[in-house]
Amino acid sequence: MGRYLLLCMWLASLVAGAAEIPAVSVRVAGSGVEVSSSVVLPVQPCAAYAMLTDYASLPEFIPGLLSIQYRRIAEHRVNVMQVGQVQVFIFHVRMQSLLEMQEVPDRRILFRQISGDFVAYDGEWDFSTDAAGTRVDYRATMSFKPYVPLLLARSILEHDVKEKFAAIGREATDRKKRGLLHCAADAPP
Repeated sequence: MGRYLLLCMWLASLVAGAAEIPAVSVRVAGSGVEVSSSVVLPVQPCAAYAMLTDYASLPEFIPGLLSIQYRRIAEHRVNVMQVGQVQVFIFHVRMQSLLEMQEVPDRRILFRQISGDFVAYDGEWDFSTDAAGTRVDYRATMSFKPYVPLLLARSILEHDVKEKFAAIGREATDRKKRGLLHCAADAPP
């Protein structure tokens, strides 16, 4: 009984300390799927932007993101090769995409797939000031190969995106607590 009570208290503390539960919307549109999600992070927009453009660190905290290789091709343009994995029933399906990222510092990241496992994949991340910190909005459109059932893709994406955004919220909260998220203007000399 005592262990059960301790487990319940531990779980309650995790929930109480967790960042906002992300809002996720996934809908089938034509031959593809449209995804939108948002979460409020307890940091300034420039810090949220810096965390999500630190491409090398993303696999350390985003579930299912196995690896990233990136190459800066201009001051605010980056090619990012990402390899991810989603669970479909008992199977793990690997997917990869070479994305071109167009960065608008502290405000937006636009992306489009150059090559990869999607027929098409493009979207954006937007960062805006919120009373509690930064609202991060994500919108994407994905088209799949003809053999991928869209309703199954919709269901998997809904769970996957919610899990990823919850991880982003936890990471921002953790980095803030440890004093690791700073804007370029705030960084010590």
